[in-house]
Amino acid sequence: LSDAGTSRSMKGFRRPPRWLPLVTPVAALLASAPLPRVADPQHVQSVYQRLLAASELVDAVTGRVVLSSADLARARADMHLQPRSEDVPAEPPGAFLPAEVLAEDPVDVTELVLDTLPEVLAVHPAFLFMAEQTVGNDAFHESVYFGTAVRDEHSLAFPALCRRFVASIYLFETLLALGDGSHRALAHWYESLYLEGSTGERSRPFSVRDALMGFFLALKGESVLASINAFEELRRLDRAGEATGVALRSLSDVLNAIMRLNICEAVLSNLSFAFWPDNARAGMALLLAPLGAFRAGGQQDLSPEWLRLYLAWNANFIWPSHYCPDMMCFTMLAMPSLALGPPEQFQYRRAHTLFWVVRSTQITRRMCGAERVARAAAFGVPASEFERPPAEQQVPCFHCRQLEPRSDRQPLTSRTAKLTRAEGEVLARAC
Repeated sequence: LSDAGTSRSMKGFRRPPRWLPLVTPVAALLASAPLPRVADPQHVQSVYQRLLAASELVDAVTGRVVLSSADLARARADMHLQPRSEDVPAEPPGAFLPAEVLAEDPVDVTELVLDTLPEVLAVHPAFLFMAEQTVGNDAFHESVYFGTAVRDEHSLAFPALCRRFVASIYLFETLLALGDGSHRALAHWYESLYLEGSTGERSRPFSVRDALMGFFLALKGESVLASINAFEELRRLDRAGEATGVALRSLSDVLNAIMRLNICEAVLSNLSFAFWPDNARAGMALLLAPLGAFRAGGQQDLSPEWLRLYLAWNANFIWPSHYCPDMMCFTMLAMPSLALGPPEQFQYRRAHTLFWVVRSTQITRRMCGAERVARAAAFGVPASEFERPPAEQQVPCFHCRQLEPRSDRQPLTSRTAKLTRAEGEVLARAC
């Protein structure tokens, strides 16, 4: 961290600190992970250039991508990494996070956007297909926005959503690079915020689907927390020299059982309120495939094929619209440390990043009173709207143009699900 003060350019922009994984040369990052490129390089570049143009991330004058102070502040606010009331029985983020995480100066992330993220598409064909479908279909991306049913000046268009996506990747990578102690402190912070919100007034669900989503998040949060606790116990045993034999096998079995439980939860969702049976079949292939054992340091013998299918299946699962304007669900799958990192470190990284997403989303969904009114006001929703019954209120959420067939609520998801199903069948035959 001592190099952070010397990383400023003459224009006043910070470059990501040298300890951040995302600034590692792409060749070195890929060399540590047996996930080969599977897509045609020219096709990847063609799709990515169209995506880049649609995102409007690159400055037309400098040719660089810079996250502003507002971008970074918004990413921290999405994760609730700001000081709270004294009633929260945990250290505030500034007490356990380095100043680099909370700094206000703009950050240059050109290498991340121009060099590293295209590799994610090259390694993961489902991600490439999603990107191609988004910029294709007669410029489908132009119809994508977050806001109320009537699109207006308050709505977040596709370029704004792309900027939020890149800012959250930068923040997630920064947090993941801090190490085990900071990850543990951050988990305590989220639990304190979550417990604080569980005792107060709660906002009512907007619909049956919204209520089911709340139930799904509650299950996911508790199961991922159990996974984090299992990793902490494994670390404690390792320090004591006791992470061997029966103790190690037992914790390894617990971690793999929790992963299977998480997959089972999502498969049931794919077959119920989010109806994509093809993607559910991919999830079944993940459930049936053997999971490797964990070693004392928390690494797992995980197959690259299983990891690739998991990321594709999960990305397709979270494609549908939701009620939070952040892009964290996509961040936790496309960020370089997970999408390009070594499979042996995936389960630990996935547990913490997923926990950040789930708890942040739950805390946001629980906003009531002035907080909820202020958040809605940013999207043009007046305070008087909250006097109406929940089912009749205007709710800012993701919107897009309906594609054929019109009988399908999310045709792009159904199209991608055919790929995940095919990849799942390949994995199942190999087991």
